[in-house]
Amino acid sequence: RAVRVAARRAEAVSTASECIARELGVPDAQTIHPGVDLDRFVPVPPPDGPPELLVLGAIEPWKRPELALEAAALAARERPELRLRFVGAPIGPAGERLLAQLEERAALPDLAGRVEFAGPLDAAEALARAHCLLHCAEREPFGMVIAEALAAARPAVAPAAFGPIEIVDASCGRLYEPGNPEAAARAVLEALDNAEELGKAGRKRAEQNFDAQETRATYADLVRTLTPTPDTRHPTPDLTLVTVTHNSAVHLPKLLASVRQHLPNTRVLVVDSGSTDDSASVARIAGADVIELGENVGFGRASNAGVAAVKEAVTVLVNPDVELLDGSLAALAADVRDDQLLAPLVLSPDGSRQDTAQAEPGGAAALAIALVPPAAMPGRIRHAAAPWTYEHPRHVGWAVGCCIVGRTHTLRELGPFDERTFMYGEDLDLCLRAADAGIETWFRPDARVLHHAAHSSEQAFGGEPFELLARRRRAVIGERRGRGRALVDHLLQALTFADRIALKTLTRRPTARERAQLRALGQASAEEPPE
Repeated sequence: RAVRVAARRAEAVSTASECIARELGVPDAQTIHPGVDLDRFVPVPPPDGPPELLVLGAIEPWKRPELALEAAALAARERPELRLRFVGAPIGPAGERLLAQLEERAALPDLAGRVEFAGPLDAAEALARAHCLLHCAEREPFGMVIAEALAAARPAVAPAAFGPIEIVDASCGRLYEPGNPEAAARAVLEALDNAEELGKAGRKRAEQNFDAQETRATYADLVRTLTPTPDTRHPTPDLTLVTVTHNSAVHLPKLLASVRQHLPNTRVLVVDSGSTDDSASVARIAGADVIELGENVGFGRASNAGVAAVKEAVTVLVNPDVELLDGSLAALAADVRDDQLLAPLVLSPDGSRQDTAQAEPGGAAALAIALVPPAAMPGRIRHAAAPWTYEHPRHVGWAVGCCIVGRTHTLRELGPFDERTFMYGEDLDLCLRAADAGIETWFRPDARVLHHAAHSSEQAFGGEPFELLARRRRAVIGERRGRGRALVDHLLQALTFADRIALKTLTRRPTARERAQLRALGQASAEEPPE
């Protein structure tokens, strides 16, 4: 039921077979059959010797391997030299019990000496020594081993239902009535009598329909239809990307390469804040403009130096460990107004959303998150409490500064950053000051970047500096929103971490990170926010 609901809500649905699409009830699903590495399955003529019937796959009750024994016993009446080989391992207790039953049946006189249980082996090797594949699962969603058999030039005998009928036809194998051992035996004998001819046709069918390279290309085409593209009305936006480096030579090349790929001819300005590695030279080799400050002056001062040197109308402040996934920042550069700061959707390397768009600190949204994780909230409440989960542009309280887009003169008027701060809290302070000046921060999920979150600052601190983060957050909120709001936010943060510790303990998940965050809040609470 959950998959059906998800499929109805999805922008696009891809299924491994047409029968899956029918089961889901999604008539417009695109079927992309799983592909086979054709180079791995080398087509060779059937080997000399007694004909070997292969059952390939896990030993599972739903795959009906007992039917293969009965079919082999019946076929052996006409082909006494027939051998049956099982390649695959049992799964779990049910599989172990089934294997014992199969071995017991195979020891009976009509099969004794002709059945082998080989265990898990390489599929290509198993198919190379076989003469025919026998598949018995009555409700197989696709049947990857059947496609592999065709690639190996081996005829496939399979039930005439569900996925197999999309793989096998009369040119390359035989289909039989599901669950009928007599029909399976007749199909096996026909396939063995024409094994070489059927095998050659099967290889050709695999090359035409089940090539892994073609599968990948088709799937990539589907993904591209869902990928945001920049507004073509603004093909060359008037913007500069500004990034601050401090020992960022490892991460910087990905950012610079992604800009060249997705926003060619866009200026990148790298402000190096006292790096002791090759950050500056890496930037120059990649064609970026470089400002070397000669010492580590902090993120805020370095960013301000970069914005001061921008000549273009729009500035994108971006971390060096960010990577562009497409040209969607161009649309933000074209759309941003004088009274706005725009923040794109930020993704982690695993594809999950980072919580970079936030509500005003210390408000009802923070209370909701403290009590219930956003993933467990109903949709509308989740979007209100956790703006980064929203699917459409929306006004937010503040945005994490790994990627912020603004008109250059707007950023200059704001600072953009408070140079009294050496590290952390600059983005929160910027957005709160901007709001006080009538400049709104907007979350724009139609644009996206990838954030590797590999800051050199974390390397310098030997991990995440939770205490410094807590002190800076409390200080910024105290200065911009008052001591009362800072205290409320502090307590809500503590409640959030305590709640997560309790939930993770109940579900036997690690709590070390949340415990460290809670301790850091306690250590930071001794410091009062400034007047």
